[in-house]
Amino acid sequence: MNYKHNLIIYQNITPLHVGCGQAVGVVDLPVIRERSTGYPYIPGSGIRGCLRDIAEEADADKSSAKTLFGPESDSNEENKHAGCMAIHDARLLFYPVRSDNHIFLWIICPAVLRRFNRDLDAFLPGSNLKIDVSATNAVNAEQYIGTAATGLLHLEEFALQHGDDTIAEKLAEFAKKFIGYFDGSPERLVLVSDRNFYHFVNYATMLVQHNTLTSAKTVKNGALFSIESMPPETVFYGMISGTRERENYKSGMKKEQVVARFKEKVFKNKKNLTLHLGGKESIGHGLTQMTWTA
Repeated sequence: MNYKHNLIIYQNITPLHVGCGQAVGVVDLPVIRERSTGYPYIPGSGIRGCLRDIAEEADADKSSAKTLFGPESDSNEENKHAGCMAIHDARLLFYPVRSDNHIFLWIICPAVLRRFNRDLDAFLPGSNLKIDVSATNAVNAEQYIGTAATGLLHLEEFALQHGDDTIAEKLAEFAKKFIGYFDGSPERLVLVSDRNFYHFVNYATMLVQHNTLTSAKTVKNGALFSIESMPPETVFYGMISGTRERENYKSGMKKEQVVARFKEKVFKNKKNLTLHLGGKESIGHGLTQMTWTA
C-alpha cells in the first residue's frame, strides 16, 4: 500500500504516564518501555484512540472518523474495513534533565540520532532534518557535546567535560531545525554517550507516591503505591501515514486528500494540536502538544 508520511513532534506539557500495568520492581506503576533499548515510548494505538475521538466530534454522523480510522470493532456494519490513517509509535528524541547551569537541558545520544536518521530515510527520504552522525560516537561517558556550556556541565549527579566543538556546531544546526516545532532554544540540547542517556531515561524519571485515605483521613493499609511518569518537556517524534480511501474506494480519495482531510478534521488545519495522552488525566497528566512538521 502506498502511503503519504508526515513527521509529528510530541512535547509533554504535563507529566506523561503511559503505563504497562503493575510490575514486580520498586515502582508499582512504571511507564511502558521498548524491550530492546529500555527507552520509554508512546504506543501508536493510544495516540490513534485520542485522535479518533477528536475526529468523531468533527462531524455529527462521525463520517470522517469512519473514513480515516475505520468502523468501530464492535459495530454491526457488514462492510468493515481498515482506516486510511496509520499512527505510528512516538519514539523518544529529546529528554529533559536537571542542570544547575540551565535549570534543565535536553539530552540526546548517538543511538537516538542514528535511529532518527534511519526513520527519516525509511519514511521521508531526502529530508533536510537529518544530521551527520559519523563523528558522534567520539563522545564518551565523561563528556558532553553542545553549546550549553564551555567547561564543566552538571546533569543530575553527573559532572561532564566539554567535548568536540566541531560536532557541537552540527548539533546546534540540528537543534535549530526543530526549534520552530516546539518551545525551547537550541542551546539547551546536548549530546551525551549512549550509556549516560540510558541511565537518565531510566533513573531520572518522575516518581510520585500515592495513597488512599480512610473516612477518618488516615492512610488505608496497603494503599500506598508509586507512579512513574515522563517529565514535562520530554520530546518524542513519530510518523502519521495516510493512504487512499479503503471503504470500497467510493469517493476516490487519494492519499494526499486523505491526509488533507485528517489535518482538517483533527488538527483543524493548524500546526499544533493539544490533547491528553496516557493515563491519570483526572490529575492533569498527559497534556501533550502535537506539532505537524510539514
